[in-house]
Amino acid sequence: MISIIIPWKDRPEISQTLAANLPAFETIPEVELLIVNMGGDQKRLLALLDAVPYQHLTVKVINIFTAFFNKSFALNWGIHSATHDTIFILDADVILNRSTLSELYHHVSDTSFANLESVTESKPQKSSQFHLRCQTRTVLTLPIGSNQHTEILVNQSSLTNDLRTAPGLLMVKKPHLLAIEGFDSKMTYWGWEDLDLIVRLKAMLDLQQTLAGQATHLTHDDSARNLGSLNRAQSDHQNFTYCLDKYAASQFLGSLRKDTGNQFEQYVSVHQPS
Repeated sequence: MISIIIPWKDRPEISQTLAANLPAFETIPEVELLIVNMGGDQKRLLALLDAVPYQHLTVKVINIFTAFFNKSFALNWGIHSATHDTIFILDADVILNRSTLSELYHHVSDTSFANLESVTESKPQKSSQFHLRCQTRTVLTLPIGSNQHTEILVNQSSLTNDLRTAPGLLMVKKPHLLAIEGFDSKMTYWGWEDLDLIVRLKAMLDLQQTLAGQATHLTHDDSARNLGSLNRAQSDHQNFTYCLDKYAASQFLGSLRKDTGNQFEQYVSVHQPS
């Protein structure tokens, strides 16, 4: 039914989140978990997985032998290797509510995809209930797609950002991802690869987006993010500007076919942990 893809590079919290996510996984009759290790320590990952009692879950590890990490490239290999018709993109630092996968699956069809409705921080900032209920909402309207009008929800969050939407936690049919060639690995470091995918699912395929389900994000600082020499705002703006330029040039395909082509196969291995 569902292939769950987690991109990974040396994030030790994966053993905690996988163990906590087992109840959510068990609500789906058939689940395949693909962990894409791009540039991380293989032995460390296997040791972390050994600590998780996932005996009734099909787990595959995709090792990409590079020193660097590119989230879009890793996700494209996960999509390429997935065997189920529905794909869910998950992060190593996210714990799903028990019903979230089934809620999302209910909204995924030949004409629609779904994102998580809300994610809360595991260590929220101190704030009043009033401040928590105050929200900011950013919507971007682009002159592309059907009737030259594509609207996406960039972000909706509480004032402290402790409660927010999650464009990167997405469930969609695999044929839809293949039709737009997945993610775009020309985007480096952090930000906008998830929103770019949503833009292209809407503009190219005219899919409808639904928000459903809740999760908890394990709070961390920016040292855990892939930012290179940039800060978070700079990395996000760099990728956003790149996306606007390619939309203006009517370029709406990702890089899945190129990323998973013959020239990269020698750097990739797929196996199931014992």
